[in-house]
Amino acid sequence: MDNQKKSFFLVIRPNHFILHAISENCELLHNEEYFFNAEDHKDNLNILKKFLDENIINIEKKLSSYIEDIYLIVDDKNFISIDLSLIKDFKNLSGNINDNLSDLSNIKNSVLKSNTDFQLSHMIINKFIVNKKDYLILPDQIDKKNFFLELRFICLRIKTFLNLEKILSKYQITIKKVLSYKYVVSFKTDKTDHISLVANKLINGFNKNEVNFKKKHPKNAGFFEKFFKFFS
Repeated sequence: MDNQKKSFFLVIRPNHFILHAISENCELLHNEEYFFNAEDHKDNLNILKKFLDENIINIEKKLSSYIEDIYLIVDDKNFISIDLSLIKDFKNLSGNINDNLSDLSNIKNSVLKSNTDFQLSHMIINKFIVNKKDYLILPDQIDKKNFFLELRFICLRIKTFLNLEKILSKYQITIKKVLSYKYVVSFKTDKTDHISLVANKLINGFNKNEVNFKKKHPKNAGFFEKFFKFFS
């Protein structure tokens, strides 16, 4: 099998499936699409099974790689958005990265605790509020005693996730992350852009205001690199 690292994306829409493979250099290695009648959307899961049955083995042979995990880009009515104004003084936050991420993680957990039927797909900083002024990006000079955030949580119903997880487990594929199709497509700047390439950018820190609790390469640190430098 080919040892070159690849990322796999499955786009799931009410009348359209796409299976993409992307190289480490963000080159599109495989593009398989399938359209079906929108009237058949109630049978989406069975159609998805058929699509995967017909394509998983083929793509693995073509690329000489097993698909062990995959990113899902889902267009589904079972996504919800939750907006939260974080009325909290940040003056007591330390400069320790893990401590600060833990604080944001606690906020996330608190939101999900009140929405137990959903799981988080995206946690986004909509704006920064400094001395009662709104900013779309973190300003260079801020007063940390008067620093607040407005957050947006995009969440998918757990039942939907479990249904997709069950289907993919048949092929011994784990779900790496579920992304909202509407969120991803909002970052497309060109109609010819493959949505999976846009998603790949977002996963790797393209939106500097999206909270990601995994370690990032410094060049993609965005808000957090700036944020922690300020509090150190």
